Amino acid sequence: MSLPGATFSRKEGTIIGQLQDELAVVRETEQEIPGLVSAIAHGDFQTAKTTRDRIFELESKASEGRRRISRQIAEGAFFGGVREDIINLLEKIEKIADKAKDAARLITLAEITDQKAREILASDDMREFLANLDQAVVALQEVVKAFEIDRKTVLERVREVEEYEEAADGFKQGVLSALFERSKGIDPVTVILVRDFLFCADDVADNAEHASDIALVLVAKGYG
Repeated sequence: MSLPGATFSRKEGTIIGQLQDELAVVRETEQEIPGLVSAIAHGDFQTAKTTRDRIFELESKASEGRRRISRQIAEGAFFGGVREDIINLLEKIEKIADKAKDAARLITLAEITDQKAREILASDDMREFLANLDQAVVALQEVVKAFEIDRKTVLERVREVEEYEEAADGFKQGVLSALFERSKGIDPVTVILVRDFLFCADDVADNAEHASDIALVLVAKGYG
């Protein structure tokens, strides 16, 4: 993979390709979250459990992929002065799946039966929040692909990740406002579960943004 200002060797290019494959598994993991939330909102706890278990399986696959790629990097003469940055990028990517798993665990700790809480889970703000989490990860995929193009494209696509992360934050606040405005009469445990789920799920977009920041570091060091 050749880049203006710096060149990855053929073996390094293979690692970058594996990084993209890893990111595909990570996205598959977080893509299950909207279905999980929808199932809970509609009281379909069996589907929720099945979806949660699927998220756990995919996160394990992503974690295994990170370990495999990390070993390859550690055992080979790869990436010169940016080896640590590549490893950090890999860790931030895997962290997205890890946070999706944590969010899935939180929202399924207890069955949410309160109708007000279910309405919040089914709200437009919640749907938009989850959609922007996914779009942040999609944008990160495009950032990694942009290293095959040029630094200008990397920089443009990094900004897209930031925009989706910021949008997700806005919709998260909307859900939180609705949650606390309607919290009277809702079981406090349910309020806590939904609140903690929101903050944990938001870390999906945060880690996508952190990964894109590492892409900026790579550009600054001459890659791209």
